[in-house]
Amino acid sequence: MATDVLPDVLGDSLIPVINRLQDIFSQVTVDLRLGLPQVAVVGSQSSGKSSVLEALVGRDFLPRGPDICTRRPLVLQLVKTPATAAGAAEKAAATGGSLAAAAKAAAGGNNSQPTEWGEFLHAPGKVFHDFGLIRAEIQNETERVSGGNKNVSDKPIRLKIYSPSVL
Repeated sequence: MATDVLPDVLGDSLIPVINRLQDIFSQVTVDLRLGLPQVAVVGSQSSGKSSVLEALVGRDFLPRGPDICTRRPLVLQLVKTPATAAGAAEKAAATGGSLAAAAKAAAGGNNSQPTEWGEFLHAPGKVFHDFGLIRAEIQNETERVSGGNKNVSDKPIRLKIYSPSVL
């Protein structure tokens, strides 16, 4: 029976450390290759790539439109949090999330309400509880780097989603 618990314990402790290492190395332009489960979503325009990512998160948060919308790679880290505000705050603090998000979640009041939010690596300390604002931040950051026309960039946007609903 002890072997049944071991994978959960290892995953709960190892994945947050690896996520934090990826965050750090991405800021110093070191190419860190770690053998973690990863999903690459590739396809032609309007073929459902964003829908696949949104299904993994359980929320609509990616730009949509008739033209090319996602013009930069998105590195998405999913952190499964407990379904209560206090538990989510503890998990955020333990996984390298912003202290502001942890404090805000803990102060959220009703511990029976699930709490979820996103954080961008390019905006440290800024917490997005509204997934519509996450969409707007992706669009703004894309335009900042790629320009207002339909240029694309290979510079990734790094987004970490904290939620009890992520897969």
